[in-house]
Amino acid sequence: MIGVLIGIVILAIVAYVGVLAYQQRVRRQVATLTAKKETMVAIPLTDELELVGQLSLTGQSLEQYQQLEDDFTDITENRFTRIDEALTKLTADSRGINLVQLRQDLNKVTLLVSQTDELVQSVQAKLASLQEVDKQHRQAVHDLEQKYQGLRKTLLAKNFAFGPSIDGLEERLSQLEDNFDTFTRLTQEGDHERAADVLSQLDTDTDELEDLIKAIPPLYKDLTVVYPDQLKELKAGYDQLTSQHFHFGEQDVPQMVADINSHVTENLETLGDLRPDDAKVVNDRIAKQIDQIYDLMQTEIDAKTPVEQNLDNVAKFIGHAQNQSHALLNELDRLSQNYTLDHQELETARELNEQLRNIDGTYQRDVQDLTGQTATYSIILEHQQQQEKDLQQIEEQQADILKSVAGLADEERQARDTLQQFDFDLHSLRRQVENLNLPGIPQEYLDYFFVVRDEVAQLATDMDQPQINMERITKQLLIIQTDLDTLREKTEDLIDSSQLAEQLLQYANRYQTSHDNVAEASEKAAQLFEHDFQYAQALETIATVLDEVEPGSYKRLEDAYYAREGTAKPKRRTEED
Repeated sequence: MIGVLIGIVILAIVAYVGVLAYQQRVRRQVATLTAKKETMVAIPLTDELELVGQLSLTGQSLEQYQQLEDDFTDITENRFTRIDEALTKLTADSRGINLVQLRQDLNKVTLLVSQTDELVQSVQAKLASLQEVDKQHRQAVHDLEQKYQGLRKTLLAKNFAFGPSIDGLEERLSQLEDNFDTFTRLTQEGDHERAADVLSQLDTDTDELEDLIKAIPPLYKDLTVVYPDQLKELKAGYDQLTSQHFHFGEQDVPQMVADINSHVTENLETLGDLRPDDAKVVNDRIAKQIDQIYDLMQTEIDAKTPVEQNLDNVAKFIGHAQNQSHALLNELDRLSQNYTLDHQELETARELNEQLRNIDGTYQRDVQDLTGQTATYSIILEHQQQQEKDLQQIEEQQADILKSVAGLADEERQARDTLQQFDFDLHSLRRQVENLNLPGIPQEYLDYFFVVRDEVAQLATDMDQPQINMERITKQLLIIQTDLDTLREKTEDLIDSSQLAEQLLQYANRYQTSHDNVAEASEKAAQLFEHDFQYAQALETIATVLDEVEPGSYKRLEDAYYAREGTAKPKRRTEED
């Protein structure tokens, strides 16, 4: 029981201490809010309202000022009073124990103070803004007045520099001055909202006028001084050059000058319409056209000297190429009687000769134009440069053709020597086989021999034609040489295999009575040798059985054979080979 009572007492003490702490906290917050309210009261809104009120505002600016006055009245006569009453009540209630109500009242007055502070700041900022706008507008009145005076002075003092644009510029300036008067009136009346709209348009229009005044004079000067002087110079230069018998091809220089003069006149009208950007585009085009005429004249002047210097060189070049063409055609005609020209050498040479005729024709016409003083030097210079390039190419092609046919006679002589050697080799191989006195020749060997013989015969026939195709002959020589090498190998194989087979059959006689397998192999090898003429198989048959009876005997006999013949030992062939 006593413990319960002690617990209750402790809880009561804790609760009491908590209440005291919260009351103290509330009183501190009340003091903070009171100080913040006094700070707001100290702001000199009354003085600022009086200053702004002296500006004689009208229109939307006056409406804004009146709203600020209403906000000021609400702050001083309503909000401050409500704040004071709420804070006084909070101070009194902070001694009680109704903590819930105390917290609600504290939140309400805190919100009221915060909202009032925001309103005070807003009123002060807007009042400052009205003063600043009034100050800026009055400064703008002064600045624009000075600027328009300067622009008017410029237009009056330098009206000659603007040409047809002067009337439009003065009209623009007059419109600006009228709008400036409206802006000045609105500023003096204090209607700064409307004045701001007018000022924005004034700034834009003034910038445009200043840009026009800056851009037009150099364009006008080009159109009235620079270009006319250049066109006069071009006309005088053209007259002087034509008197010296210069010509300009299909270019009508007087008409080009007349066209440019028309562009100049039209572009002055564009300037009069106050369109300097469009006028600049046309001016740039006029400048390029004038430069083109200068370049045209200079090109003809520069071309005259090299044209006159090149005449003799081109004539010599053409003559040399024509002489080479005549010699080449004669040589090709002579060679074509004995040889087939498979690469259109004659046709190409004729085409080159035709090109030379065309080049010479152009050259002769150019000479006539120069003699008759009707030549356009730049055109003739182009002709000469192209002629030199074409002549160089023609001579290179002529040299290539001549080089390609120059060795035909030597090739024929070498081909005949090679044919004679082929025929000799064939007879030599035939004699070697005949000297063996073999019972017969393998059909495979005979077939290959006759193929090579027929190839040699065909080559001889082709070489005896009235017109020889050396390209075909060369291909035949290569084929025959390859086939003849193969025939030589086959002949050597035939000789070696038949001779060795004969020797091994004789050597095997010593074993026929004592070894049945040797007797059987000898009989089979003899059949292959005497009747089938398969000497390599006969050799393989008897060699195999001899190696079984007498190991190493075949190699010994074979080495002895090649040693006697003085030839290299070939790789041993098998039946599969």
